Amino acid sequence: MKNFPSIKLVFLLSILCSSRCFDFQNFGDPFSEGGGSDIGLVWPFSNEHHEPFSRETPELEYESNPQDSIGQQPGSPVVGLERDREPLEPDVEVLPTKYGNPEENKRHPVGGTYKPSASDPSTLFQHHFNTLFNAPESNFFSGAFPGFGFFDLNVNKPWWKGENVCVEREEQEEEPDGDDNHEIAVDGSNFHSFGVVNLNFESCAEKQNKHVCTSFKNHNGRKRTVKVTRQCCHGYARPRNGPSNAHCEKFDLYPIAETIERLGAKEFITTLKKGGLESLLNGDVTVFAVLDGAYTKFAEQMWENNLVAFDVAGRTRRQVDISGMTARDLILAHAVNGSYHIEDVSNEQLLKTELPNTNIRINIFPRGPSERNAEHPYRYTANCAPLVKLNREAEKGIVHVADRVLLPVRNSIMQIIRARDDMTVLRTILEGTGLDKTLEEAGDDKHYTFFAPNDDAFLKLDTDIRRKLKAGNGCATNILKNHILDITFCSLAALNGVKTSTYNLLSEKLEFERVSIGKSEVEDMSAEKKLQRIKINGIATIQETDLMGTNGVIHVIDTVLSTNSGMPVSNTLSSRNLTIFKQLIDDAGLEDEFDSMSNKTFFIPSDKAFEQSELGQYWIQQLKEYPGSLRDNARLKEFLKYHVGEPLTKTSDLQENMIKTATGEELRVNLYTTNPVFSNILNRATVNCARLMHFDDEACGSVVHEIDKVLEAPKSNVYDALKANPDYSMFVTLIHKGNLTGLLSTINETTIFVPKNDVFLEVKEWYDGILHNDEEADNVIRSHIVPSVICCAGIVQSDWPFIRTTETINQQRLKLNRNRRPQVQNAGVTKCDIVAKNGIIHEINDVISTEKRRPVEPQGFPSFTRPLTFWFK
Repeated sequence: MKNFPSIKLVFLLSILCSSRCFDFQNFGDPFSEGGGSDIGLVWPFSNEHHEPFSRETPELEYESNPQDSIGQQPGSPVVGLERDREPLEPDVEVLPTKYGNPEENKRHPVGGTYKPSASDPSTLFQHHFNTLFNAPESNFFSGAFPGFGFFDLNVNKPWWKGENVCVEREEQEEEPDGDDNHEIAVDGSNFHSFGVVNLNFESCAEKQNKHVCTSFKNHNGRKRTVKVTRQCCHGYARPRNGPSNAHCEKFDLYPIAETIERLGAKEFITTLKKGGLESLLNGDVTVFAVLDGAYTKFAEQMWENNLVAFDVAGRTRRQVDISGMTARDLILAHAVNGSYHIEDVSNEQLLKTELPNTNIRINIFPRGPSERNAEHPYRYTANCAPLVKLNREAEKGIVHVADRVLLPVRNSIMQIIRARDDMTVLRTILEGTGLDKTLEEAGDDKHYTFFAPNDDAFLKLDTDIRRKLKAGNGCATNILKNHILDITFCSLAALNGVKTSTYNLLSEKLEFERVSIGKSEVEDMSAEKKLQRIKINGIATIQETDLMGTNGVIHVIDTVLSTNSGMPVSNTLSSRNLTIFKQLIDDAGLEDEFDSMSNKTFFIPSDKAFEQSELGQYWIQQLKEYPGSLRDNARLKEFLKYHVGEPLTKTSDLQENMIKTATGEELRVNLYTTNPVFSNILNRATVNCARLMHFDDEACGSVVHEIDKVLEAPKSNVYDALKANPDYSMFVTLIHKGNLTGLLSTINETTIFVPKNDVFLEVKEWYDGILHNDEEADNVIRSHIVPSVICCAGIVQSDWPFIRTTETINQQRLKLNRNRRPQVQNAGVTKCDIVAKNGIIHEINDVISTEKRRPVEPQGFPSFTRPLTFWFK
């Protein structure tokens, strides 16, 4: 009995093969003329145009009536494909399956005869056994062999292959282009032919009541796309809380008015009938009904607004003036022509209502961790009103139930802001920055969320910052972009108990959290849910939610959302404790000029960098002793602007090149790696050999990098810098002896390792000897010159086997390492990074020792006239 499952499997396969196994005699010789295969296999270089054998979703074969279509060949309907956010408009064939119920099918199938397809695995499987035993499938599996559950085909059959499933099929064909076929020459004695190009793939998606498979075939450039949709027929649905493979079951259908009443929206239907709109429900329609409680509350508000004097403060907060809207208009704004299951509507899709020039915007949001077992995997909104009941089918049409009234939307986000009396400051800033045009854009693809600060929110800002924002400079643009999303974010998206996050137009994250607020913070405590408010980044509170516009939604907040990228550069310097540089800007009277700069890169020395450099100490002294002399100081202005590069360049965009500064001079950027293995990963940057310590702080349309050295524009090239230092006179003498003066004056990028005179005096006899040997002097100098810029920050620890080296201009390899100080070959660097216009100079404590290059020996047998060299560690 232990082998019983195996016996069943062998028995099953033997029956299958006895009925319809492949006849290998019909395969054909692929190398013979034609080279085809009778079972659909295609030889790669065949002239036959058989379709390849593929495991695709079974398709329904049918015979079309020529009278059903005009201008088409019988049996080959070609219709359009569904596009993103566009309803299906082409002719759609609706075919009842062999299980379908024609009486209940409201989809009106086209004329044609259904034929079971041999490509359908389940149909083929049933055919074998029913032919063999000449008995129904159920008798063999369930009756004749009780306990053979393994063979029961209905146990695990997917619902979309079961009963009461209707099928829609769409096809699209494209003729091959001339460039799709390429002649392929095959080396061989038998044939030269054309290559057969086959590309087949398929994707399937399953929803609660729908299964859609789309297959694509490309056979020699002839493209064919087939979309097969299987869903429960009208009047049938799968149990909402049933098993995953629960089949479509019949449910009772009622007229749409009765369906709406049964769903708890009797007041909605009463208003519809009073408005004489019963005919609206006679056709195929989707109705977004409103629950009685919400509808009654809204009706009371309309009554008060029409009969009682408006409260001025309350009127400024209304999204639209509802006093001129009739009950008939309100009902029409909740009805959409056609049937729309919620799963068939995409996020941000606009549904045109029966009220002219108005739409309903559908949005889809994920559920929280505590809602995983809900009926639907997502939460849906219509004009940001939560939909609490979905996909309730009626005899004609579908009903979705919202928990509040959907007000007609006719104004854009910017029009709503202009109509409010409590957003005058915001309106001024938007118009000054040009963002008002963005918030007025119309179109199906235009959808924004604006967290709009009211006037009280701007009053909380510093007076100076508020003045700069009203001026509409780059800071104002960034601050406002920090409040804008390019999606519709309804208040429903903020979940209870968890933080919800998304990204704004600056690609900065905003976090939303529902919090409880005290009674003193709420004016009207009539509703318990008013105790819950939404906080943004723990700073701003949303006071009014879900004010819908034609191009998105507005949430009114009580605090301006601050962002570093929206603050002036002076604020960034203060927050980073770069106090000396900021003080110099202030005393020079350049604060406004620096704060108004945009598209700049600021390289700001740290306070420690000022203290450790001679130039930095000079400016510190000026700040302490002569602060008044710094006002409009030309030298100070040039010094400060030399630290400002353009354009805006973040570290991810840095390259080894020159950056132009605000003074017209240039800064040299170098990139290095500190990784001993992956030397191509550049993770360290310098500018004029000053290392970037903290970087990519955004400020007012610019970026700030903190560096460890004060920058000073070089005044000379490397040769003139060497001549100007008397400690390097003996090295300069060797340069003259080697006739290298012109080279050092014209070379573009170089690093020179220079021994001081003290080093040469220790080897005076050797030095005097090479002075009388021009060739030796030339070799010594060239061994100290590298044709690239190597800053001390780029010299890191280097141990065997990952030894870093560099090559001199006479092809000598120099080892680079760092212990207590940077080292090059046998010498230590005692003074780093003397910057010149065309390179840098490092002062070293020894003459670099290198081997004299040997002449290349002629090709042939190896020479043994000298001993072999061995390396020991």
